[in-house]
Amino acid sequence: MKHKIPQLDAVRGIAILIVIFHNSLGKFPSLPLQSLASYGWMGVDLFFVLSGFLITGILLDTNLSEGYFKNFYARRCLRIWPLYFLILFCMFVVVPLLRPALGSAVFARSSPWWAYPFFLQNMLVYHPSSAAGPLGVTWSVAIEEQFYMVWAIAVRYCSYAQLRRLAASVICLSPILRLYLSHHDVSVYSNVFCRLDGLMAGSLLALLVRSTTFVPSKFLKAAWLSLFVAALFGFFAEALHARWLTFSMSVLASAAFVYLSLFATQKWFRWALTNRCLVYTGGISYGLYLLHKIPFDMVLLFRLDRYPLLALLTGLAFTYVLAILSWNLLESPFLKLKRYFEPVWTPGGRQMQVVSDAHSLPRPLYSMTNGSFEGPD
Repeated sequence: MKHKIPQLDAVRGIAILIVIFHNSLGKFPSLPLQSLASYGWMGVDLFFVLSGFLITGILLDTNLSEGYFKNFYARRCLRIWPLYFLILFCMFVVVPLLRPALGSAVFARSSPWWAYPFFLQNMLVYHPSSAAGPLGVTWSVAIEEQFYMVWAIAVRYCSYAQLRRLAASVICLSPILRLYLSHHDVSVYSNVFCRLDGLMAGSLLALLVRSTTFVPSKFLKAAWLSLFVAALFGFFAEALHARWLTFSMSVLASAAFVYLSLFATQKWFRWALTNRCLVYTGGISYGLYLLHKIPFDMVLLFRLDRYPLLALLTGLAFTYVLAILSWNLLESPFLKLKRYFEPVWTPGGRQMQVVSDAHSLPRPLYSMTNGSFEGPD
C-alpha cells in the first residue's frame, strides 16, 4: 500500500522554487538577492537526494516482486518521457519549422541534438546547462535516467550491506573525483560521475530507515547539526571557488533536510512543510522544472525586463500556468497508465520494517512505514 507524504512534496516545492529563482533572477540584475540566488543551483542537489531516497525505497520495497524490472522501468517512462519528449519535439521540430533562424540557434547551442533522445546530453553536449531554452535543464533528467538504469540492477542483486557500502563509497569518492577533474579542465557540474553522491546519499537514507534497528530520534540532533554545518561550509567553499567541496556540502545539507522533513518534531517545521502552496508546488514540480525557462524567455522577448519585479512575477505566474496545464492535460493521463504496471508482491519481499519507536512519530509517518515511499515522480 502506498502512502502520500506531503512533507516530501513540500521539499520538492522548495527545491524547484530555489532553482527557478536561480535561473530567473540573473535576468533582472536590478532586483535584490542576486548573490543569494546565485547559490540556487544547490536546489538540484536537493532533487537528487530526494529522488535517490524515493527511487531506492520503491526498488527495495518491490525487490522480489514479479516483473520487477518491467514495472519499474515502465513506471519511470510514464512519469518522465511524455513531457520530456514533447519538449524535444517542440524545440527540434516545431521551432525550426516556424522560425528557421531561431531553430538554427537551437541546434547550434544544443549540439548534438541526437544526444537528447538518448539522455546523453550531460556527457556529449558542450555546456549542457547553456543549451537553448528548456533544453538547458534536461542534463539533470539525463543523470537520473542513467542512475535508474544501473541502480535498479544493483538493488535487485546486491544485499543491504553491499548497497550500503556501495553508496557510502560513491559519496566518499565523489569529491576526490571532482577535485581531480577540476584540475584537468573537466566540467564537473553535469558529469554523471561527479553528481552521483546526491543520489547515493538519498539511497543510503532509504536503506537506513528500512533497518530493523532504526530509531528516528537517534539521528535528529545530528541531522540539525549537519544541516547548519554543511550550509556554513558550503557557502565558505563556494566563496573560495572550491566547488568540488561545495557539492559535497550541498548534498549533506540536502540529505539532512530530507531526514528532518520526515522525522523532525518541531511544530513550526512541520507546519512549514505541510503548507498547501508548497505541497502543491512540489506536486507539479516536474513541469515547473522543465518549463520554467520558456515564460522567462518570453518576458525578455517582450521587453518586460524594463520593469524587473513585474517581469519576475509575470514569468513565475505563467510558469505555474504551463505546469498546471502540463499536469492536467499530459502528465496525469499518462500516470493513470501506471495501474497496468503495479508490482505483484511476493512473500519475503524486502519491504520497509516498522521502526522501533514508531509510536512516537506523527501518524502519517507511522502509517508510511508499512508501505512504500512512492512519490509523484
